[in-house]
Amino acid sequence: MGLDTTGESLHKRGYRRLTPKAPIAENLAAALILMTPWRPGRILVDPFCGSGTIPIEAAMMAAGMAPGAGRSFNAGKWSHIIGEKNWSEALEEAAESVNLSVETDIQGYDIDDQMVSIARENARLAGVDKLIHFQRRDVEQLSHPKKYGFIITNPPYGERLSEKEKLPELYRTLGERYRNLDSWSMYLITAYENAEQDIGRKADKNRKLYNGMMKTYYYQFIGPKPPKLTRG
Repeated sequence: MGLDTTGESLHKRGYRRLTPKAPIAENLAAALILMTPWRPGRILVDPFCGSGTIPIEAAMMAAGMAPGAGRSFNAGKWSHIIGEKNWSEALEEAAESVNLSVETDIQGYDIDDQMVSIARENARLAGVDKLIHFQRRDVEQLSHPKKYGFIITNPPYGERLSEKEKLPELYRTLGERYRNLDSWSMYLITAYENAEQDIGRKADKNRKLYNGMMKTYYYQFIGPKPPKLTRG
């Protein structure tokens, strides 16, 4: 026998009201970020941002937001076990740790205007809309003037035949744009088997992960570390 302490699945943070048909789970997006050396203050770009989950999770980390602070849990109604004071103190402590004045360079792009609008609304609901720049932009336009940035993304896998035919060109374009980004790292999760071949480079590392019930690989193209700042 077990008790359902959460209600809705734990991966649901409470901010994502609008989604595409197959969004990446919030907890998986957070895990992808945590498996990189990215830290708040460094550049992060998602060129296939969809409903904005990866940029939003990164912005929440940068701001010190506790995951799930914006949702309710079944156990919150169990006042005979956990007093209301305990819940209110935990929420107050989480709220006090939030810093929305943190400087960020987090960007999300998508070719679909509707997806960009959805991403902006989800970021607003999460309370981090001021920390992310969303823009309609094709992957062909992927660029950034600064060095040592991160691409962390969940590009199309080509589940539908019409999409699958376009995948080689899409991944080749992503590879070309990545090569033009000086000193950047790229981390992408995909079920597309020819990803490395079409990108034009073998990943430094890859890890097998499941996105829902789908087996995927998390390809890690690791760029150089930025130089350490010297104290005068």
